[in-house]
Amino acid sequence: MSSTDFAKTRLGRFLHNSRRWVVLAMLLALHEALISEPGGAYQRIWLLIHFGLFLLWQPFFEGDREVERVALALLAAITGTILYFLPAWLIGAWICVLMGILGGKVFTAQAARRGRFYLVAFFYLASMMLLWTVPRLVLREPAIPEPIAAFATLLLPLSLVALVFLPFDPKDDDSRQVFDFFYAVLVFQLVVVLVLGSIALMRYTDGEYFTSAGLTVIGFGATLFVLAVFWGPREGFGGLRTYLSRYLMSVGMPFETWMRRVAELAEHEQDPQRFLGQALVLVGELPWIRGGRWKSADGEGEFGVESENVVRFGFHGLELAFHTEIALSPALFLHMRLLAQVVGEFYESKRREAEMRRNAYLKAVHETGARLTHDVKNLLQSLFALTSAAPGEGALDPAYANLLQRQLPQLTRRLQATLDQLRSPQVETRDSLRPARSWWADAGRRHGSGEVTFEGRLDGEVTVPANLFDAFLENCIDNARGKGGAEVRMKAMLTLAEGRAELAFENSGDAIPAGIAKTLFREPILAPDGEGFGIGLYQVARLAAQSGYAIELMHNEPGRVGFRLFPA
Repeated sequence: MSSTDFAKTRLGRFLHNSRRWVVLAMLLALHEALISEPGGAYQRIWLLIHFGLFLLWQPFFEGDREVERVALALLAAITGTILYFLPAWLIGAWICVLMGILGGKVFTAQAARRGRFYLVAFFYLASMMLLWTVPRLVLREPAIPEPIAAFATLLLPLSLVALVFLPFDPKDDDSRQVFDFFYAVLVFQLVVVLVLGSIALMRYTDGEYFTSAGLTVIGFGATLFVLAVFWGPREGFGGLRTYLSRYLMSVGMPFETWMRRVAELAEHEQDPQRFLGQALVLVGELPWIRGGRWKSADGEGEFGVESENVVRFGFHGLELAFHTEIALSPALFLHMRLLAQVVGEFYESKRREAEMRRNAYLKAVHETGARLTHDVKNLLQSLFALTSAAPGEGALDPAYANLLQRQLPQLTRRLQATLDQLRSPQVETRDSLRPARSWWADAGRRHGSGEVTFEGRLDGEVTVPANLFDAFLENCIDNARGKGGAEVRMKAMLTLAEGRAELAFENSGDAIPAGIAKTLFREPILAPDGEGFGIGLYQVARLAAQSGYAIELMHNEPGRVGFRLFPA
């Protein structure tokens, strides 16, 4: 550390530990300036000392911070201009500002013991303002009553002696923690109204300032007493603070009505995405909202229009952005955060409910499949016996016999895998790999009745998971048959290129409804007629994920519905 930095640090610690004496010296310098001859040299000197001490004490910035040259020059110019012209009304305004600053420290909740220290300083300034500064400097009263003048010039400074003995901890006076601008502005306005009220009341007291000031102080005291009684009464209604708190919490909006509408929406709407969209539409009815966007793991959407002012919130993986007409105040920002959190909590609960429904649905499916295990086992045994007894040559057509010998062992393996999956549905099974060209040729022979058109774009060779490709093709064919039988045209396309195999399937049936298309591969879909579980494509998608593949809906329009199986 350089000697300059060390000196700055020592000076900062000294000023921080001597704030009690800085405040006392600042008020004494101000007192000497007020009782000096108005506009005289002594008044200017004492005001200059007072301003210097104020800069050492000021509660806005740390005392050891280095002042920039531009700020220093501007401060010197303002101070020099004020001291040169020295208008009386400006001295009164400065005392009002100083009282507001002290009020911002007196009425804060922290460090109640320190509040008594600044309360004495506040009392001194308020008394000097009403008893000496306004009548002598602002109104230029020709003669102030001798008792009042003696009290203001001789007795009031003695009250500052209490600052020497009152508890004061410099650590409690950390300007970054104890200064409250709201209270400072409120106290400043009250002092200004008190002074101007005293001057205005002189019209009805024949120009008697002190009578007007006394009546104004009594009126202020009575008004504040009545407000204090109604603010927090001991019995009866909740008081004015209840209504003020309610207004600040709702920001002028019927918050209870909005909450009731969202709760009713949550009771009737089960789908998380639809609930989110409708809930944000309710948020969009607020007068200061122009639009918004949301994004989650299940999708994204928007409403309204964009604007320059945007606020963003995030809850449980849900990202919300609201575009507002104006820049939100702190109260409105907290209000919007509360609304966004309510929507986020409801949305997360809807997602969990949907997940629980899916799990219960899958559990029912697996329990139903477990009841079929015995029948599948018997069928597997019969097929195994048929495979063992299949003749290699004989009266059967050689081509058919060759196909039978190839397919029956494959069916046996598929049924065995199905049986294993039924026994332990949580255990993932490994699929058998076959050359893509061989699988494609067998698929064409199995479905070679002309019902399905096969188109192949084969460039090279690659192995594919046979069970996955069989399940995808057969499921697509079965779904297409349910749309219209022989009238529906079906086409299967296999593409081999660059070591990748993609299988596509298209049919000319009706388009899949939009609500079903969103969750087609993510959850089971109950058939509208109540027959079956609608679980085929969902199970194929899970099998594809285990094998490193994925399924997507390529086309979904009337007369052209297409699916694609491709490496993920």
